[in-house]
Order: sequence, then C-alpha cells, then structure tokens
Amino acid sequence: MTHLLRSQIRRAFAAIVLASACLGVSPAARAADPALVAAAEKEGELVVYGGDISETPHQIKRFMEVYPKIKATFVTAGGWQLYNRYMSEQSAGQAVADAFTNVEDTLLSLDAGGHLAEFTSDSFKNFPPNVKEGNFIRTKLGYAALVSNTSETKGMPVPDDWTSFINPPKAWEDRVAYVDPRGSSVAFMVLAAMYQTYGEEKAKQIYIGLKSTRPEVSMNTPASVTKLVSGERPLMMYILTNHVGDAIRKGAPLDFKIPTSGAVPFYFTAGVLKNAKHPNAARLYLEFLLNQGQDVIISRGEYSMRKDAPAPQGLPPLDQVKFVTLDLKKALADQKKLIAWWQDVTGIQ
Repeated sequence: MTHLLRSQIRRAFAAIVLASACLGVSPAARAADPALVAAAEKEGELVVYGGDISETPHQIKRFMEVYPKIKATFVTAGGWQLYNRYMSEQSAGQAVADAFTNVEDTLLSLDAGGHLAEFTSDSFKNFPPNVKEGNFIRTKLGYAALVSNTSETKGMPVPDDWTSFINPPKAWEDRVAYVDPRGSSVAFMVLAAMYQTYGEEKAKQIYIGLKSTRPEVSMNTPASVTKLVSGERPLMMYILTNHVGDAIRKGAPLDFKIPTSGAVPFYFTAGVLKNAKHPNAARLYLEFLLNQGQDVIISRGEYSMRKDAPAPQGLPPLDQVKFVTLDLKKALADQKKLIAWWQDVTGIQ
C-alpha cells in the first residue's frame, strides 16, 4: 500500500467522520419504539461484554449520547476470554452482562447453550436476510488478512499467503506476532480455516514454520497490533479489517495484503443474554447497533451490514475479495480437538 493511498484513506475516513457528525444518523436509521426506550430508561443501566475491543468503547459512547438517561458500562477482552468469564459468572449465579457482542463463534456457542433471548426488529428490513442467525444479529462484516509494517520491513520479504509461513526466511525471526486461539475468537477462526483449507499436515507445517520465527503470542488482537504498529513486531500473521483501517487512519505505515489463497471471513454479532438484569436496555442496545451503531461502523472504516452502506475507503467491495471456506459450526464442534492440536504443534501450554 503506497503512502499516497494511505493518505487518501485517512482523508476519506476524516470526511466520513465529519459527514456522520453533521448528519447525526443515516437515512436508514429510525427512532426506537418509545415503549422500549421508556422501559430501558426506567432500568437506567446497561452492561455490555464486548469482544470487539477497538470498537466497543465508541459504540457505548454513542449509545449514551443517544440515550443519556441510561448509564452504560462495558468490559472488553478476547472473545473466548469473555465467554469463559460469562459462563463462570452465570454458573455461580453472579452474571452481570446484559448484552454480548463479539465475532460469531462465541454467539453461536451462547445460543446453542440456551443463553440468548429471542430478539426481533423492524430494522431488519434495512439489512440482508442473513442479518439474524438464531437468537443473535450480525452487525458488521470483516476478514482476516496479512499485514506488515513497511517502515520496519524495508528490503525484507513479506508474506503474501498463509503458506508463506511454511518456510519463513531467517529475517522473520523475532519479528512476527500472532494471537492465541484460546483467547481470541478470530485467532481460533484463523486456526480452523488453516486446518479446513489445507488439511492437517499442511496446516501443521504452517504453524511449525511460524513457531520457528520465535513469534510473540498475545491473548487478543489489539495487543499484537500494538507491537505491529510500534515496529517491535513488524510482521503479523493476520490483522482484521477493522484494526487495519483504524491503524492506517491514525497514520500507521501498514501494508494490508489479502492472501493469494484467500482471507478468513467473519461476522461481528450481538445478542441479549437471557438472564440480563436490564433486558430492555439490552434490547435497546441491539436496536441501536442496527441503526445509529451502523453509522459508527461506517465512520470507523468498516464493512457495515446495512444494505445502503458503501465499502470502506481503501478496502475492496466484498464481491472482489477472495475468501477461504470456513465451516464455523464444524470448527466449533471440533474446538477442543483443534486447540489441543495447536498446543501440541506449537508447544504452547
């Protein structure tokens, strides 16, 4: 990605943010049901567990601007970290979260376990038919692809495919970061995609090669992105579309590259927890995510689910992106096996 293109992306993002601030909400957004707003305001509080670490604070800030009578708080962490925290609290009868937002794998698991309340909305008409899956909603699209810090990789070969890690050059030693699939939903999805796409033996070669670079392994994506942007670890096995857009908008010299085999696709999702202490506030938050929250997504240079939403500036329309095939339900069924396999291959316990 050239310096000129990065500059164009930053200017476009700034224009989007300005337009959003001036317009307030998109033409597709609508006022929430007054009865729901009144019930939520009577509850007066909302607790969100957000696996989307970089965006959740922005969504909560905007939500409280729209609904100032509701005090909203949030907890952010890797998706599976949050899932395990919720399950522990729920088992102890001390669950505090009202709404759960994260990549789709944890929401599928929560729904399969009977932890999500039914949710429906008139706003679904502004979205494609697959906006609702079970008892949760899909709020935005994303994908994982390759990235390097161009300031720190001059003259160095950089990966152009997932298979590039099978025989990594010596120059990559102590220069790579990636994320632990036990803590991060997307890291688990990347692991599952490698296993499903390439088969066990080739996937093993990828992770053995990655191990040979002496990578730094973090429990969530933002921790690795921090090392990537600072140049301490200028190569990252993957970065998410939402993280790369945010980093480039802030001036980071990143080269974002879709692997020749294809990027790993995913949805960000949200659900109302069945044992929520503030169920109306949780439902109002999901309504917000389908309306004003979509403007937040667009303003931050991400792929909104809304029908009228453009592709983010600097990123291709989704119909131009090659994706690997990922059977997420199969991956979840095989989760314990895949994690154990990854630990055995990498030696990480």
